[in-house]
Amino acid sequence: MKKVYTDKKGREYIKESYFLGGKMKFRRIFVIDGIPEDDFYKKNATDYDFYLNGDYELMESEKEANKHDKNQDDLPF
Repeated sequence: MKKVYTDKKGREYIKESYFLGGKMKFRRIFVIDGIPEDDFYKKNATDYDFYLNGDYELMESEKEANKHDKNQDDLPF
């Protein structure tokens, strides 16, 4: 587990380092309950939340619809 820091506004984040042009830079990854916010969103959002934010590939019904369409392609007519 990486160390969790707090900014001036009270938000928690993890520092991730990377090199750019020979210099070390830091990226803030904000966390909610110790989980990065992107993973928290994917885990706890509903299909409606995914729809509102345009994340159609994360919707469960979209995956099921794709499976259904693939079965339809096997029909001879």
